[in-house]
Amino acid sequence: MGSALPVGREVLIPGELSVAIDEGGIRTAGGMLPALLYTTDGLERHGQREMVFAVARTGAPAPGFPLTMARTVHRFAAEGRIVDAGDVSVFGRPGVDVDERVTGFVYADPPAALPSTVDLPRPPLVALPLLGGETAVVQRFGHARVLALLGAQERYYPHPWWFRPGRAPVLDDAEFRAATMLSRAPAYSLPFLRVVHDGDRLELSVSPEDLPSLQEAMREAPEVCAYLPGLAGTPKTYVWAPGQSGPAAIVAPGGERATRLACNFLLIVRGAGAAAVPGEDPQAPTARQVEDGFAVLLTGAMHARLLQAVEAGRPVEIGLPGGAVRAVAFRVADRAPAAAPQPGPDAVNALPPDLVNGVPAATTMAGGDLHGTARSARPAAAQDPARGRIVLLTSEEQLRQATTPGELSDFLDRARRVVYQLFAGVRHHTEELMIEFRLPPNRPVAVRIMARPIAPPRELLVVLERQLQALPPPTIRYTEVAFQLHLPVERAG
Repeated sequence: MGSALPVGREVLIPGELSVAIDEGGIRTAGGMLPALLYTTDGLERHGQREMVFAVARTGAPAPGFPLTMARTVHRFAAEGRIVDAGDVSVFGRPGVDVDERVTGFVYADPPAALPSTVDLPRPPLVALPLLGGETAVVQRFGHARVLALLGAQERYYPHPWWFRPGRAPVLDDAEFRAATMLSRAPAYSLPFLRVVHDGDRLELSVSPEDLPSLQEAMREAPEVCAYLPGLAGTPKTYVWAPGQSGPAAIVAPGGERATRLACNFLLIVRGAGAAAVPGEDPQAPTARQVEDGFAVLLTGAMHARLLQAVEAGRPVEIGLPGGAVRAVAFRVADRAPAAAPQPGPDAVNALPPDLVNGVPAATTMAGGDLHGTARSARPAAAQDPARGRIVLLTSEEQLRQATTPGELSDFLDRARRVVYQLFAGVRHHTEELMIEFRLPPNRPVAVRIMARPIAPPRELLVVLERQLQALPPPTIRYTEVAFQLHLPVERAG
């Protein structure tokens, strides 16, 4: 792993918060990397795991951003706002003192042997700076996808736990968003979920303490929904970037022969057994590896069996009639630790594309609630169904920075009125509309509309889009806000 020598301790809040600073060496695929390690002391008393910020030495003065971040996290923790592995913090404006491109942090579990001189009551969180669009991709498409790309960049499994100032970004947000199949699917960020591909089986597992959160998410999940899991602790992890010609994975040292691969998303589609177009053959249930995850098509009965097993906390295995994957399994298991990176020049290898070749991390909440929890979907049963359901495509922290709940609620009320007034008395066969809003600062409202099971008349859709685009937007500061409004529509007559 490397070594660490104590340099000193910075007292930030006397008797409350300090940061120990160590000078260390991190063993990487390119040799020993000199680094400074900043370890907080004082967050745990507020229920927040302590944090480690590791920064590669570049000859520049010692960075100060870990001290600033420590104060910020301490303040949030004192207010009861706790972060854990898989969460992300977003900056209102980019830049830290060692790299002006940093736009936020993602938090991850530490390696098994952290070279720090500080004894901690429980494993700390590693805080990893993100560059440019990496932050937006973590928010919309899951932290595991970006961590895997960082692991491939540094050839370190499962991902580096240090920041190298000046490193190249691992992705471009616009390119990633345009290429991934998840860009049009609502998604739940579930860092506690583990999804593993093992031969002809696809395994879902969750710890007993996190089972209620999975139950809540699956109860409210729409017919097409992506689940964005955490790291699974396997010897291999799928990795994907736009333009990739086939499936690939990063591999832990010595894990080349392992059969278990961690998946970075699971897209579940309910609708097998019915023809996509009248007159065509029904679609058969199947599971297909795509990009760095899996797309699974289930019948309604199959999904009901899966949901019943999750509700009861009991294992289940659902057979699929054909394809490379023959079963989808669920079980409740102990929390699996992330696989520890190991020393050596081959810390990460590419898995040849000899398998079968193929969102946003979002918060879902009831239609009248703009203060949801980032951990799981909130039940909407107690809400007025006519208000629909909101799926955030940007983080709640970003939402709070950009606008106020009052202004956004008023905007949503006006959007609902437009829909219901326009559809009143009109004959149609639409049951639900999905309206995606993008609200950039000082620019008009951008709208995208989808409907199920049948789209409304074309003329009605054109008028609806124009009226929604003409709505006065709420005040938006700093950054774009994006969300979906899923709205039930009554049929006339």
